[in-house]
Amino acid sequence: MPPNPNPQSPIPNPRSNPRDKPNLVDGRLLIAGTAIGCVILFFIVWGSLRSVERHVKNSRPDLSWADRANWHAPRVIQTTLVKPNAANAQYTFNKPRYRDPGFVISPDEEAAVLACAKLAANPDFTNDSTRQNVLQQTDSQDNFYAHYLLATWHQHHGNTQRADTHYQRAADLAPKFIVIRYTDPAGQPVKNLQLSRIEIGCDRVTDEGTALDQRLILVYPMLETDPTGRVYLPVYDTTYRPVHLPQPDGYSVTYKPAEGWFKLPTRLGAIPAHVMHAD
Repeated sequence: MPPNPNPQSPIPNPRSNPRDKPNLVDGRLLIAGTAIGCVILFFIVWGSLRSVERHVKNSRPDLSWADRANWHAPRVIQTTLVKPNAANAQYTFNKPRYRDPGFVISPDEEAAVLACAKLAANPDFTNDSTRQNVLQQTDSQDNFYAHYLLATWHQHHGNTQRADTHYQRAADLAPKFIVIRYTDPAGQPVKNLQLSRIEIGCDRVTDEGTALDQRLILVYPMLETDPTGRVYLPVYDTTYRPVHLPQPDGYSVTYKPAEGWFKLPTRLGAIPAHVMHAD
């Protein structure tokens, strides 16, 4: 073999081929690209699912009051307005911070609703003066809650046709409906159950998320369950709080939830109420 003219340069091995060695750089790029692609795909799928969830939650299907027995109401979701402790660390004396549900109404509408709620809580709700006052608020605001109370007044006085007209108007205007279904231990509906009143709080967050305004409480008087064992309560679109859930004479009723905050999964949400005869 002739001597190597350049002793500093190694003699190449004719049997070796650089293409036979694995390209580690290309492999790492492939793994990184695959990981990035998976992350992007995850966020695309997650965003799509969130979009569908928001669409379902915010959709406003037409509600026929005459067909209310067939309304599909998924169970309500328990939640909280209080942010986790980590978000409260910036506040002293353990002053909490709240999540804002984004619920806002005009001062005029709030005044009208509070006036109606006061009438609904009055034992003299059945008086004709109550009808006149609620009718005045209905004409001024065209508010779902005023229409609902006016319908309740007519229903109590036996004018079903007038009642259904205002119930339907309430169904057209109300952003959401809470459905409470009363069932016996066997799971059968408890129909014609007399309920004195139900009160639902529609809380608002104030003072840059450090305080709650809990004045707005919707009062629903003189309720009676229908053949499906349900009552139907029109409400605002917000996070809710049970303020008063009745215990009819001779019965013991367990509500879920009975306290705390809850929200509706769609335009409709159901609270289960299990009824037992009192001992």
